[in-house]
Amino acid sequence: MGIKASTRSLDPGDVSMQHLNSAKSRAQVWAFRRHPVLMGNHPSALQDVTRVLDTSVASLGALTRIVTDSQQAARLGELISKHDFPALLRALTSRERLPADFFPTWIRKAGGYFPKFAQVLSVRADLIDDPEVLAGLSRCLEDMPKRSNADVAAVLEQVGWHDASSGLGEALNAGTVAQVNEMSLYGPAVLKVTFPDVQRRFVTDFRLFTHAQAILRALNLQDDKAQIVGAMFEAVGKSEHHVLREFDLASEAKALWTAQELLAEWPSVYESWTTAMTRVLGRAAAAFPPHLLPLLQVAQEQSRTWRIGVPTPVADRVAPSALVMTHAGGRSLQELAEGGPAAQQEAALVFLGFAVPYLGWLLLCKSSSHLAHVDPHFGNFRWERETETLWVLDWGSTIQLDDELRRSLCLLVSCLAASGEDAVVADLARRIGVSGDDDIRVAEVVRGLFNATSQVAAQESIEHAAADHLLQNIRHEVVPVVRCLAILGGTLKMIQQRIRADHHQHIPLSLAMLWDPFATQGFA
Repeated sequence: MGIKASTRSLDPGDVSMQHLNSAKSRAQVWAFRRHPVLMGNHPSALQDVTRVLDTSVASLGALTRIVTDSQQAARLGELISKHDFPALLRALTSRERLPADFFPTWIRKAGGYFPKFAQVLSVRADLIDDPEVLAGLSRCLEDMPKRSNADVAAVLEQVGWHDASSGLGEALNAGTVAQVNEMSLYGPAVLKVTFPDVQRRFVTDFRLFTHAQAILRALNLQDDKAQIVGAMFEAVGKSEHHVLREFDLASEAKALWTAQELLAEWPSVYESWTTAMTRVLGRAAAAFPPHLLPLLQVAQEQSRTWRIGVPTPVADRVAPSALVMTHAGGRSLQELAEGGPAAQQEAALVFLGFAVPYLGWLLLCKSSSHLAHVDPHFGNFRWERETETLWVLDWGSTIQLDDELRRSLCLLVSCLAASGEDAVVADLARRIGVSGDDDIRVAEVVRGLFNATSQVAAQESIEHAAADHLLQNIRHEVVPVVRCLAILGGTLKMIQQRIRADHHQHIPLSLAMLWDPFATQGFA
């Protein structure tokens, strides 16, 4: 009797935390309900489920008082019993070597907003020294599991594009928020769609992990580790507005048109930047290996003919959940970075010599009047060698800053590039919400955030700041900037490590140094 009654009352569709607050046997039945494959005779699987439950059942009473919404409770129960959420927590706080497929597998299965963590983890070459782990995380970002054409067609029907399904082609890429398919009705074009169930999962996860600190304590995570991991969830929570806006493809179309307006200015801006960097390279020549400096100088000269490409929306095919736009050619920088030495070198040069300055110009000079792109992982850039075009994708991740904040960032970048004193750096950092009374500590964190030191990676600096509560009062609109800096700084760190391995020499690669010309221009 008990088993049948329990399984009915614990149906995942209406589960609540009061169900999880029963005896261990009932919780196990719930787990079996979520895992039909485990209902057979599989001793090892039963042991695995029991092990997960043993780490959490003692705290289910506490979880009952923390999470009362039924959808959030169902999601938390799913994470614990189906995805082994405690295993993710242990992995986030462990310095031990991880299985190569751990994070990609966990992220793909758990879904929701968890792939956003991969955007940080994929550039943690300072933490994850196994290239297979980094490659796995990068592939996860570049190619999430694809949805069927039937699911895509359902979205097209929902927005009233009844004729568009006939031109629907294969899925090219599935990201954390949207999927891109070929679309043959409009010449070389692609269709980008978002799915309502994915959006609902994101919203549920954001609501659930507003309770992160309490949930982690209830799951018996050590207090110091719970504090650090809880800060990670809190940081993601601060990004909620910006992340959920990525589901609005009509807003992304407006960003694409705005970005295209700026393309006419870029050639002269880039010419000025290359002139400034020529002077920097001249002063820093002693820091470069003799055989590497000529290569950089040649690459800098060649890049003068490169151009930025931005996809063009098809005007009458723009909706909140569907967007048709022109096709971007070439190969993604992620694909190049996973290739042989020549391809890796090409990806590094295009990123350093073109993508990074373009992003810095938008952030420091154009983010008040227009916008800035703040999702700069390798998968969002495609290099078309034949036309010397760097295509910049995913304009759903953009921000606008008020002029005061933008100018404060410019001052901070210039101060870091000039190796300013700790007290000055700390004072400027406080203007954007980096709190703390210790000038030396605040300056150390900010230098690491902008990768202005060879000792600390951007994401490592963010973790230290979170643990010390230095970013607790950071301004809401700065959160995407911090996330952008973490990705850029981590990529620079990865390039530094590759140069060190190939050429046995450390090369200083600082965002502050690369962006200083734009900081000066943006503050003028």
